[in-house]
Amino acid sequence: MSEPKTLLDLLEASAKTRPSESAVLSADRTLTYAELQGGAQKLGVAFAAATNKPVIALFLPMTPAFVTAFYAGLYAGKAVLPLNMLLGGEDLAYILQDSGADTVVTIKLFAKKLEGLPAKILTLEEFPPPAAPKPAPRPQPDDLATLLYTSGTTGRPKGVELTHRNLCSNTVSDIQALDFKPEYRVLACLPTFHTFAITATMAVPIGAGGSLFCIPRFEPEACLKAASDARCNTLVMVPSMFRVLTKLQQRKPVPLDLKLAVAGGEPLPHDTAVQFEQVFGIPLLEGYGLTETSPVIAFNVPSKHKQGTVGLPIPGIEVKIVDPASVKDLATGEVGEIWTRGPHVMRGYRNKPEETSQVLTADGWFRTGDMGMLDAAGYLTITGRLREMIKVAGEMVFPAEVENALLKHPAVAEAGVLGERHERRGETVKAFVALHEGQQVTADELLAHCRKDLAPYKVPREIQFRPELPKGPTGKVMRRLLK
Repeated sequence: MSEPKTLLDLLEASAKTRPSESAVLSADRTLTYAELQGGAQKLGVAFAAATNKPVIALFLPMTPAFVTAFYAGLYAGKAVLPLNMLLGGEDLAYILQDSGADTVVTIKLFAKKLEGLPAKILTLEEFPPPAAPKPAPRPQPDDLATLLYTSGTTGRPKGVELTHRNLCSNTVSDIQALDFKPEYRVLACLPTFHTFAITATMAVPIGAGGSLFCIPRFEPEACLKAASDARCNTLVMVPSMFRVLTKLQQRKPVPLDLKLAVAGGEPLPHDTAVQFEQVFGIPLLEGYGLTETSPVIAFNVPSKHKQGTVGLPIPGIEVKIVDPASVKDLATGEVGEIWTRGPHVMRGYRNKPEETSQVLTADGWFRTGDMGMLDAAGYLTITGRLREMIKVAGEMVFPAEVENALLKHPAVAEAGVLGERHERRGETVKAFVALHEGQQVTADELLAHCRKDLAPYKVPREIQFRPELPKGPTGKVMRRLLK
């Protein structure tokens, strides 16, 4: 087969070489590659008949039905919009209107939640299977493959337009960087409306001829049991998930034979990485990316793992560090905004040309809004978000650094940090902390603990204790909600 240009090329290559091998599994269902491709083609005919709009929405968790429906949307020549299943009716209605989708595909179990939306609600149980699949217009590399809505820090979510070229190139580069083998089986438990889930837990194993075991929602005990029972040897999650699984495996160990563990979606605390390796016996490899970059930009590959960094840029893309004020390139070791360029960069934000032009330069660079630096060997280190950076008397403080210091204390379960206005210093550091059950510690003790790791201006001026901190669907602490 020639070089893959679309996500369908990747699926079909694996279906051709491994037709009878398991592709997608769950507790009650297994699809071979032949079954996945054939089912997606047939359902794609039904999708094409259901709507003439270029976008079709899915309201499904990570299951074999979702994977089939996702590729069915592509076979129908449409872009697939996986909806955030935690959103309320008003947000869902806005996303449907903004995307132009007039049809939502779900299952009967979830149909009631979608009542009243400005769209046709179709359940997979009710789709009539066509007599035979018909040839559909073949997607081209620059056709839209998926539309993912990010939760903006202010205002309405933005629709990120990702093409087949974006996702296919990123998938192929990820497979190369990870040396992902057909015998790898991913435990897929990330929410389907995240590009991390679409690329890393679905497109990568399918493109490599591997398999994925679907978990509809992250429940630690169920995940570990499924990983053991289904012989999953690859974990792809956010650090907060790994932290919970590591503690659970210490208390209630299950037999596992892990080959690969990949963390992304938020900064990986040093202690989480160390404890994971002690408990599971393999390194926890940190990567970095954004929805707008399909998502992977850099990654710590197993053979070139450098703790404390997010690794090297993956094949085929460029990364540079830029002074956000002067927009001049910075030298090795200097901290600035991370810019990236390559086939992984989104087409743009849906219906938002002005916001697109603010992050995409005329010569193709994407301004990530993240701050970091490159070392002499080309490894990338993330220091924080440009917008979340706290300026204390002119000095830069990144919330993640302070949070990591707090999380090293054995009593601290969760930490969130933000800046507070201060008359003389501009801003000061404020921390929010939730403790492990049964643990006690005073604010003074935590401040003394922070002083061992942090420069004086980075130490919080105030620590506020909460029973728990607000978190997103992947367990990531949402700093903006702390305000």
